[in-house]
Amino acid sequence: MIVACSACQNRFEAASYRDVHCGACGALAQPAGVRPCPRCELPLQAREVSDLVIDECSSCQGLFLDLTAVQRVIADDHHARAEALLAALPRGEHHPLPRAGGKMYIKCPTCSTVMNRKLFATGAGVVVDVCRAHGTFFDVGELPAILDFVQRGGLVKAAKKDAQRKAEREARDRADAERVRDMRGNVYYPARYEAAAVGASALSELLFSLFDS
Repeated sequence: MIVACSACQNRFEAASYRDVHCGACGALAQPAGVRPCPRCELPLQAREVSDLVIDECSSCQGLFLDLTAVQRVIADDHHARAEALLAALPRGEHHPLPRAGGKMYIKCPTCSTVMNRKLFATGAGVVVDVCRAHGTFFDVGELPAILDFVQRGGLVKAAKKDAQRKAEREARDRADAERVRDMRGNVYYPARYEAAAVGASALSELLFSLFDS
């Protein structure tokens, strides 16, 4: 039986624990209620993949991962959860925009709040729907495409590109400021800037940017 934590909403298979307490925060869990698919509003079907509980739509094959499941996939340095998901999920062509007649903005299946549409990362070519409080909805084919992107080192490349663009933007802003001062009669010295090095903080910021407001 799939249960949901009464505190953090983590969903898990009750048989995995001796007592029905959340493995993430320890709070008492309760039988999980049915979540509607944000696309077609049919009930999502919960199932366990590795140590994750995913909610799938039998009609559109969309997929909802709650916040705990998303964080577990992100934190898995060995990609074991990603491999399990790739083996369990159908592949399909994905599109940045909804299909003709489809809804552009959809509601979170947990709280019914309109979700934010966000590009997963620079170069990924995948736009996902995010509820910062509860999780992410992936249309068919989107999650496998993202997992492939991550395993190819796409996040590291994206972090480098984003850091370079940020450095170039800051350089332009500072150069513009110098030009303004020059027009006011001050001496103008051309600015030279080097691209900022990419560190762990930049990658971490990118990974968790899905849940920024």
